[in-house]
Amino acid sequence: MGLKNFIKRLIPYRLILFRRTLIPTFKKIMRTNMRYKKMIPILHLHLTDHCNLNCRGCDNFSPLSPEVFADTEVFERDCARMAELCGGRVSEVQLLGGEPLLHPHVTAFTDIVRKYFAVDPVKLVTNGILLFKQTDAFWENCRRNRIEIVVTKYPISIDHAGIEQHVKDKGVLFSFYGSTGSVAKTMQCSPLDPDGKQNPRDSFLRCSSANRCISLDNGKLYTCSLIPYVKYFNSHFRKNLEVTENDYMDIYKANGMDEIRKFISKPMPFCRYCNKKGMIWDIGYGVSKKEISEWTG
Repeated sequence: MGLKNFIKRLIPYRLILFRRTLIPTFKKIMRTNMRYKKMIPILHLHLTDHCNLNCRGCDNFSPLSPEVFADTEVFERDCARMAELCGGRVSEVQLLGGEPLLHPHVTAFTDIVRKYFAVDPVKLVTNGILLFKQTDAFWENCRRNRIEIVVTKYPISIDHAGIEQHVKDKGVLFSFYGSTGSVAKTMQCSPLDPDGKQNPRDSFLRCSSANRCISLDNGKLYTCSLIPYVKYFNSHFRKNLEVTENDYMDIYKANGMDEIRKFISKPMPFCRYCNKKGMIWDIGYGVSKKEISEWTG
């Protein structure tokens, strides 16, 4: 166990939750989300939009998504362009979804990422359900490409300790996502306001993803995962949370890293749909009933 994970396990979970409730206010006061950063902290790349779990309130809207698989040609073109724009200034790459291991060609994507990004770590974020079914070729690919397997520990009936040992026995880096190594995943709700009456700047300043977790999807760069995948929410509930050309950056029209830094450090028009002041923490894990209240609080 690394020192960082050891320290995490010593912190009482109630203290973790209390800290989470304070972070949005602290971010707003310090205006941390509007500071230019030298690096993109985390670059999110979806391999699938759908999932083999059905978690209520998923902020990627996976329970509402049809089967959607990333295309390798589009993915490689986007990675090549991002590498050209950023010049290596990406601190971490995460391959996720949905559930990324549902993609039948997952190793093609790890090869592509390593072709264009020398960064460590490159993390494959999974619920772990399919890890025991992976082939020797998958594990060899993870070792060769220095892929770290990151498992979110949901309170479901699978052997998390066995999964951890299995991955380590394959000689592949392993960690649990966030604090879920010691406490199983609970759900939270960052309520959407379908009427769009929130203050975009206030929402952006309070957001835990803003200027941190940057999503790249089909040639477009987004400041959070809600914007590119809210289309599934709109379709299922017949809403119109509008995504405009000002809510993303077309990476094929961008001129370089300075332009990206400016873009990700400012509120988007879409931020008016996020009620960050009404954040609901630790509502417990549950299976989605596909009810709108899971996303609106």
